[in-house]
Amino acid sequence: MNWNRRPWLLGLLLLVGLVLLASYSLTVGARHIPLPTIWKALVNYDPSQVDELLVQTLRVPRLLLAVACGISFGVAGALMQGITNNPMASPSIMGVNSGAALGLAVAMILLPDSSLNVAVLFAFGGAALATVIIMALANRNGSRMSPVFLALAGTAVSAVLLAITQALVVYFDVAQDLSYWTAGGISGVRMPQVLLLWPWTLIGVVMAVSLSKSVTLLSFGEEMAIGLGGHMGRIRFLAGVAVLILCGSAVAIAGPIGFVGLVTPHMARQLVGIDYRKVIPITALLGAILLVGADLVVRSVAAPFEIPLGAITALIGVPFFLYLANRKGAR
Repeated sequence: MNWNRRPWLLGLLLLVGLVLLASYSLTVGARHIPLPTIWKALVNYDPSQVDELLVQTLRVPRLLLAVACGISFGVAGALMQGITNNPMASPSIMGVNSGAALGLAVAMILLPDSSLNVAVLFAFGGAALATVIIMALANRNGSRMSPVFLALAGTAVSAVLLAITQALVVYFDVAQDLSYWTAGGISGVRMPQVLLLWPWTLIGVVMAVSLSKSVTLLSFGEEMAIGLGGHMGRIRFLAGVAVLILCGSAVAIAGPIGFVGLVTPHMARQLVGIDYRKVIPITALLGAILLVGADLVVRSVAAPFEIPLGAITALIGVPFFLYLANRKGAR
């Protein structure tokens, strides 16, 4: 079936798949909870029942966070690939996630008793710092939009920022607080954290959708986009702000979960083409499905213990990145 002509049908099928996967995810954990109990916990909550208490306080917030982070990282990756015309761009590869992680580590060191809102602002600042460094390197090199150069520069900057983060957390003795978080994970999250993240996610998605037509112009090349009346500087700036909002907020809550923003935009373009008015909504749904599914694997493989969520996404994303790098190198 040609999904490019019926993106609404594809979106509906993905939404149904997400609902089914989410429903099953709520039943899985160290303690199996049947669907009727989950439904009762959602519509007629009784805190005296242990299973219903688990659903309301642990599993529902975790599920909502997985959906929000999947949407955030996926849409951010789609925007980055669109504005740079670089198929290897993603928040994790371009250093944005690592920059946000550094900002959050600095917030925990300097303001250990601050609110989560302050931590999110520090994460925004770190993500912006990483972006500025990479763009400065690209401009200095004279190959601003070279896919291979940007990927290499992003990987190098990401490694440096992560090394600085690790050095800071060890020196200031906050490594224990950040060790699981730096690998990317959503266990132990509570509803106030989820409610803090979702407004930022919605703001970023609305900005991405409003810019989708302009980002589509960029995918045809900068010269053609300018010829068609696109304001490149304004488009890239606003898209960059949307990326910082999406990545900074998600990293502040869940840690630098990698490769979601690399894989899902490619899947979306394969299904609906290069029109970002279709790519961004489909990417959001695919990102949510990927992270909910990955979280399901995290809880199932070594139950009752868990492995970091970032490890599962890396198992998917690293081979895909190597495939893209090899394909670009062959050209």
